Amino acid sequence: YFFVRSYYQPDKIAKSLLSCIKGDEKIFKPLNLFLVKFYECSFAYWLKQEDPISWIGLSMDVNELDEKLQHILREVSHKKILTWRKDFESIIQTLDQKPRHASQKLTNLVGYQDFVSRIWAVPKKILLESGDDLRGLHLKLTFLFYIIHIPGLYTIHVQALRDINTTLSLLIGDKDFKKDINIINQAFSLLKEHKGKYPETVLDCVHKIGEAVYKTSKIELINHFIDRTVDHGFQFPMIAGTGEDWQIKSNSAHVKNIRVFLDLIGQHPKKSRRLLSALIISLAIGGVFIKDTDLFPRDITKFLNSDIAQVFNLVKQMSRLLPAFFNEIGAEGQLRDISTQLDESCQRKDVLIHFLRKQCHVESSSRIVDFIKEVILFWKSGNKKNLTPYLPPSIYSAIESSGPFIDGPKIIFNSIVSKGISLPKDYLIYTQDAVNNLIDGVSHKGVADLDRSRMKMIFEFYRLLNQKYRIDNLELKKYLSTFNCENLPDTKKLLSALEEKKLENKIFSLLTYMKELKNIILSDKIYEANEAIYHKRHFAVDIPSMYGSYNEAKFDALGLTLRVENILNVEFEELVNSIDLQVITKATFNRIYRILDLFRMALDLDGISSNQLDLQMEFLKFSMDIRTCSFTQYLDIFKGFISAVGDIINDYFNNIHSSNLSQIEARIGKKKILKKYLPNGSLNQESKLDKRVAEIFFMDRIATSLGLQQMDVFLNRILQTLFQQSEKLSQIHLSRLLNYDPKSAVIEIGSSDPIGNNIIFLGNKGLNLIKLKKLGAAVPEGFIITTEVFKCREIINNYKPANINFKRYVAKMVANLEKKTQKTFGDPKNPLLLSVRSGSSISQPGMLDSFLNVGMNEKIAASIAKKSKNPWFAWDSYRRFIQGYGMAFGIKRDEFDHIIYLKKKKNKLEFKRYFSGDQMKAVALAYKQLLIDTGIELMESPVDQLFLAIDQVFSSWESKRGRDYRRIMGISDDWGTAVTIQSMVYGNLSRQSGSGVVFSHSPRLPGDTIQLWGDFTIGNQGEDVVSGLVKTLPISIVQRELEERDSKISLEESFPDIYLQLIKIIHRLIYKEGWNPQEIEFTFEGETKKDLFILQAREMSLRDRKKIEDFDVAPEILDKAYLGQGIGVSGGAMSGRIVFTLEEIDAFRKSDPDSLLILLRNDTVPDDILEIDAADGILTARGGLTSHAAVVAYNLDKTCLVGCENLVCNEHKKECMLNGVKMFTGDYISINGQKGS
Repeated sequence: YFFVRSYYQPDKIAKSLLSCIKGDEKIFKPLNLFLVKFYECSFAYWLKQEDPISWIGLSMDVNELDEKLQHILREVSHKKILTWRKDFESIIQTLDQKPRHASQKLTNLVGYQDFVSRIWAVPKKILLESGDDLRGLHLKLTFLFYIIHIPGLYTIHVQALRDINTTLSLLIGDKDFKKDINIINQAFSLLKEHKGKYPETVLDCVHKIGEAVYKTSKIELINHFIDRTVDHGFQFPMIAGTGEDWQIKSNSAHVKNIRVFLDLIGQHPKKSRRLLSALIISLAIGGVFIKDTDLFPRDITKFLNSDIAQVFNLVKQMSRLLPAFFNEIGAEGQLRDISTQLDESCQRKDVLIHFLRKQCHVESSSRIVDFIKEVILFWKSGNKKNLTPYLPPSIYSAIESSGPFIDGPKIIFNSIVSKGISLPKDYLIYTQDAVNNLIDGVSHKGVADLDRSRMKMIFEFYRLLNQKYRIDNLELKKYLSTFNCENLPDTKKLLSALEEKKLENKIFSLLTYMKELKNIILSDKIYEANEAIYHKRHFAVDIPSMYGSYNEAKFDALGLTLRVENILNVEFEELVNSIDLQVITKATFNRIYRILDLFRMALDLDGISSNQLDLQMEFLKFSMDIRTCSFTQYLDIFKGFISAVGDIINDYFNNIHSSNLSQIEARIGKKKILKKYLPNGSLNQESKLDKRVAEIFFMDRIATSLGLQQMDVFLNRILQTLFQQSEKLSQIHLSRLLNYDPKSAVIEIGSSDPIGNNIIFLGNKGLNLIKLKKLGAAVPEGFIITTEVFKCREIINNYKPANINFKRYVAKMVANLEKKTQKTFGDPKNPLLLSVRSGSSISQPGMLDSFLNVGMNEKIAASIAKKSKNPWFAWDSYRRFIQGYGMAFGIKRDEFDHIIYLKKKKNKLEFKRYFSGDQMKAVALAYKQLLIDTGIELMESPVDQLFLAIDQVFSSWESKRGRDYRRIMGISDDWGTAVTIQSMVYGNLSRQSGSGVVFSHSPRLPGDTIQLWGDFTIGNQGEDVVSGLVKTLPISIVQRELEERDSKISLEESFPDIYLQLIKIIHRLIYKEGWNPQEIEFTFEGETKKDLFILQAREMSLRDRKKIEDFDVAPEILDKAYLGQGIGVSGGAMSGRIVFTLEEIDAFRKSDPDSLLILLRNDTVPDDILEIDAADGILTARGGLTSHAAVVAYNLDKTCLVGCENLVCNEHKKECMLNGVKMFTGDYISINGQKGS
């Protein structure tokens, strides 16, 4: 066979000899033997091939052809060859008679090449004979297919393929659909045989067939063509390393295949979904290799100018796989500069870096990003094995694994790796300046400045290459600084969006910008491309190259879109992680809706639409406006969302790609599949590999889609929480939880949040504190736990996710408080202590629990004592905390009073302020022991203390005294209470500190003139004043004189700066801000105005000026009966019988219903509310005008006198001593609530 098909055909040589040699018969005898052998082999070869008439007869009935056409075919048939062979055999008989004459006869026979020429002439003859007759064209095409089918006709295969292209374009599209199908089938059957030999010619043929098919617009024919094209296969890159010519060894038909597919898809994108899917799968599974010199951006532009709107999602899927969205061709600008500097830094002696530079300048492609990563890893490890695919053998062998070019960088790498940065891609997270700082921070004797410089340069080189070829680079701002944005939306809007701090706003702005880009991509307008491309040849390696730039609006818009969406996916992930979905309420649904709307916008920009998703969005939107929408309805809505996402994945991924992914290994071969799809171990069953490939393919497509994976994660987290809530909570609690708003659960004092104006959420105390803070008053930093928590406290306490959610909010607020106060909660070295107080919308003075100095334990108290050098203050604060803690758990105040009484007695001290630090510590520890003896666990952890205090304040709403007070006052039990938590300010720091309550107006004096009035105490905390536990001092001089106080001290005289600052605050509130007369609780830590803090403000209670009764008795009689002086709070003159208990009151109401009853107490505690309500008058030994007892008595319209120092009550013995006079239950006594006598 090789003999007869030789380029130097024997019959042609013989003819030359016959023309040259006129005589000498001797030479022709051996020549004839040579020719006989030639013809025998030639005829035998052709007779072994399929007879053209028989082969064509498989496709058509040859007998029905015109006689002339049949004659043309007979001239190249086996029958004709047999005729020639018969003539040949007759000539053989005469060889020895006349050798020269026999040679002449033999050379006139049809030789191998002559037969090829006769075969090639047949299609032309058929066309000449039949003209444009379709039957003749069909015969011609069939014969061309026969030529392609016969291996011996290889010399004319290329020409035949070209002729097939022309013929097919004339044939396909006639009205005979079945004939078209047969032609396509026949064509692809033959093309498949030759795609390995002539891949580019075969692709041209496929292209021509496709063009002809698409012109028909017959969907069945187009689908059939696509099916055959997909089955025909794809030309993969098949990269096989780098040759000694420094060029990458790859399949040259790869890029042509992509171009052919893109051009065919562009003919009718909507009808080419499967072909586009096949291209996506081929690029994803087999890889892509596009060089700068391929100028592929032109092809992308051409494709984008087709009608791609209805397949935009598939276009996006494909585009993400194409490393061709760059504008600079070759190495230009910064890329050329940094690569050159890196090479020149070692005078081009580092052969690896020199080769890397030349690859970047001459053979640049996206593959160089992987190459430079391996170079970096080589510098790190010294192992050059992984460089093999990127280097010519001679370069590889010349690279040393140690020496001056690698030792220094290796040390630097190992130092940086120790900081947790190991992979090259890790460095892309940092700015170049940050990377440079890391490198400069390496100090080692084996590292030279040149090593540091080279390290910096290679990372900058890597960064620039990644920025050029990859769409997942994070430095978009830097990219935009060099981006030619002609015909694109103003990039200032994009830069502004990137600077947006609020995540939802940032995402919306980026999506809005992407929408403008999409409008350009899908517009009908054809934009002019701006090309500046130059060619040159590198003499060193004799390789032609090109450089320059390419810009075109649609191409640039798509490239920028892909880069922006990578940032968006990161932002979406952060947004999903930022929303707390441990507990889902109706308020959460509002934010969920906003986020889902962003996702819907993202999907639309990615070419994904879903009616079901839109429907669920409508359900969710209107459900939030319906109070009766149940939890189970919300559950159904989100099941619908999950179903919608599932349908999207099926419609846009599974259904489109699944058929093209079937039997993938059998169709393309394992060697052509990228490593990422192959298992680490061995897979014997093809189906397992196919399944693995499909799984990874789909995961990648979904993961790289805009927002889809993040949305899926988001919805699944929501549904998981909803299911959990439905399993753990009853319908009643589910309904209550729905209406709970965690974001409204906690608010900072001073916050601008809209709930900061909601008195129902904040309570009266909290609302006024926020107002005061905004007005600039010195309010201790803090936050308010609103009535939202109170109303859902049962759920919060018993449903773990809700509890965690609430505690997280509180912890966040405490952390903010720590920043503002520069103290740390629970840190003995610099402790932050907190007050935890109640705050209902309607004031209930003293009825609810409060805690001071929360966050203390012995260790912290000792630390404060040492740091402040004021142990008395430290242990007094701890004592107060323990007492409040114990009383909240039911220990009576008297028990604590008894302990401190014994300590004073033991140390022979009249007042606690005379205790030493150690003595006060002993009191505190005695208090603690009382708790232990009573069986109460004292929390040592500050955090546990805080949450216990919060819970106790909430629980105190349901206390007996609270319920009794509300019943008496006619207040609804449904209000609930907020909890105000603030950093502690200390009135017990020294004798220059104190606490008090001030009225803006005197309850005694007529008119609306501001006149400060009230009580304060020195060296005590505010609780002492309002609880009526200590002797109080008057605020102003006028008050002291009018109330005939025996003290010479007043706030106005002793602390003038504090007094003046209070006046200033009250003047502003009433005269400038229009507040009603106020009652303000305050603490001061020193004598100057900066030491003053406002703890609470509320409308003044003691304001009503009624006509007051007086004793109608001669003054001398009153003077004779006088027993003592206190502070008049409310009411006038009253005479009545002494009582100490509620039982006594009940008994006298029955036995002596006409007598008035006066309750006597050393001090009153909130638990006495029933006694106060049942009695007609109240007389206490301690307390001031602003104590809880005074306020409650006033509110209940009782005659009240407090702070009568001469009074000593023994409630257990039902007796009292007043000015030396002992009195018992039922004795008569007279009091004057106006004059205080």
